[in-house]
Amino acid sequence: MPNKKDDGEATIPFKPNFSEQSVSKHAARTAPHDAVQKGPKDLYAEPDDDERTGGEHLGGHISGLHRVKGRQAAPEVSQGAWRERAFTPRAVMSAKEISDALKVTVELAKSKVGSVAPVFELVRTEWVPVLRQAVEQGGGDGIDAWLSGLFKPPGRAPQTPLVGELMSGFNKMRSSMTIETLASEARATMKAVERALEQPKKLSFKVMEKELEGKLEVHELLLTLFSDDAELKQRLSEVSRAMETLRAQLKSIPGQKPEGMYSNFARLKAEARVLTAELARRK
Repeated sequence: MPNKKDDGEATIPFKPNFSEQSVSKHAARTAPHDAVQKGPKDLYAEPDDDERTGGEHLGGHISGLHRVKGRQAAPEVSQGAWRERAFTPRAVMSAKEISDALKVTVELAKSKVGSVAPVFELVRTEWVPVLRQAVEQGGGDGIDAWLSGLFKPPGRAPQTPLVGELMSGFNKMRSSMTIETLASEARATMKAVERALEQPKKLSFKVMEKELEGKLEVHELLLTLFSDDAELKQRLSEVSRAMETLRAQLKSIPGQKPEGMYSNFARLKAEARVLTAELARRK
């Protein structure tokens, strides 16, 4: 997430390169914050005050395909000892609204013609902010179990299956040979979400906060899980280059260093740790 303290403190958001236009998208990601074209805004509990985020999307954004009426603010990641970031509240989606939002995207995907890859990208882009809501409400110990397996293998089996079912669903959608097959796999993944929300078990952040010190968000971790090996390697390369740039900048600044640069370096280091461990797990 961009940090706007000064021009030397911006870090690249987690957004793997999903299209063929890799050069232009990479340039957009590494450009100064003010030069990056702003995408659609998230819908917050106070819709008329969207500008508070200054273009920063703290949990992905609910697109124009589906709108949620402002109401109760979503409970964010614990503001405990490990928490470093300040949050703008998001509106809570009901189980029906989550299901409806996922269905709208599938119907749109079904209307597409041509190759499967861009349709998969569409589904993933539109689904991530909605699935963040689903995982926060019904993910239970799923992310805890995954991270414990990354950092202290073999880890443990999750008691709540939603996160694992989402990983499997995205793998099947990615490997689909036709749009019809992709839509079918998407509907099966939607059923897993609906089952989880029938008897929701709130997401546990214990391992996430202990191991990552609150430096990565739920949607960033979901994007890691929903990316293939090539995308993870590309993202790891981007993060590594950004870390080297920050190292050089820190060395070139005499005296006291800006705290934001240290904070951004620590966030990138945490992301690199997750990407490296996930690639190793997949081997």
